[in-house]
Amino acid sequence: MKKYQFFNNVLAVAAMFFMAQSFTSCALFDTEDEEEVNLTGIPADKDATPDPIVTDENTVIPNFQYMVEYEHGEPVIRLDLTGIQNPNNLEWMRLCGTGSPEQNVWVSVDGMPKGFTVSNSIDSENHRVVNVDLVFLIDNSGSMGQESDTLAADVVSWAQKLSRSTMDIRFGCVGYDGRITGGIDFTTADGLYGFLNREGRYSTSRSKGFEGGNAEELAASTSPYDGYRDQECGVAALRFADEHFSFRPTANRIYVNLTDEPNYTMGREDLSCEYVSNIDNWPTSKGTVHTVYSADTTSTVRNYYERPWLLSQYTGGTIMTAPSNFRGVSLDVLPVTGAIQNSAIIRFANARELLDGNFHEVKITVLSPDKTVRAQRTISVRFTD
Repeated sequence: MKKYQFFNNVLAVAAMFFMAQSFTSCALFDTEDEEEVNLTGIPADKDATPDPIVTDENTVIPNFQYMVEYEHGEPVIRLDLTGIQNPNNLEWMRLCGTGSPEQNVWVSVDGMPKGFTVSNSIDSENHRVVNVDLVFLIDNSGSMGQESDTLAADVVSWAQKLSRSTMDIRFGCVGYDGRITGGIDFTTADGLYGFLNREGRYSTSRSKGFEGGNAEELAASTSPYDGYRDQECGVAALRFADEHFSFRPTANRIYVNLTDEPNYTMGREDLSCEYVSNIDNWPTSKGTVHTVYSADTTSTVRNYYERPWLLSQYTGGTIMTAPSNFRGVSLDVLPVTGAIQNSAIIRFANARELLDGNFHEVKITVLSPDKTVRAQRTISVRFTD
């Protein structure tokens, strides 16, 4: 009996040891899982602090691109933002995330603070590539000759300044008046230069006619956006590019609308700036519109025509006014230049439960340490692999 009792005791102890090891293994697996996620350098959510309260915003958080990356088998959410400007000195902010003593940006999802890292494109040690698909929307009505000439002259040197090792930029163009009159799908800076400087093209004719591999397809797709001659509609050009250009799914979409006229809706709600204000029509991933308006904002734009810079206000882009002769204006001085050069990538982990096909509320809060820069934005996002 004693032998059997001893044998049973040994079995009981072995079973207890096996169960203990099983629980320990699960705990270790979870810990290893957490450590594996943290191998990406992303702080844990437990280290995140709640979003600060912002009541009187004085700057704008732009629309952003979002995507899911995988590291060590774990999903990592990536948010790509163009630059955020300090309204007090017009400098562009370097964003600092979780754990930084200079933290000036916070992220939460469905009300839960997330631990995250920030990679700023201005930092030489940043090796994450920022993809940018940039489209010029060019009003090519008769009064826009100098704007077109400036763009044609500057685009290559400007693109070379923007094309850092951490930036992959492509360029497209849509020419418009009351109709879509020309364009080229995404190409290099040299390709855009060639399009704007074709033989026999000058002034406003530079952005007329279609070029590129899908030129015939683009030319055949303009009629749904047609309006009245000499009644410029920037929203028509914006929607034409959105619906027919070959955007990369991982690229920040940026538009620059150069015009000296109001946005003529021609009585159509789908060609109104308000169309872009509706997140169902224009989710944040569709991009940001920057406006260059070369006319007197007080006299040219009347109440019954839309102010074209509403596109920038609704999407988080910048607004620049210029003299009608475009004197002193170059691509280098456009606010969009700083916005691109000061892009940032926010990344957070522990995100598997967010890939459920449902919409999640993503809140980004910006508050400088001295509280002089303040902004907050909440957007519904459905994350997909």
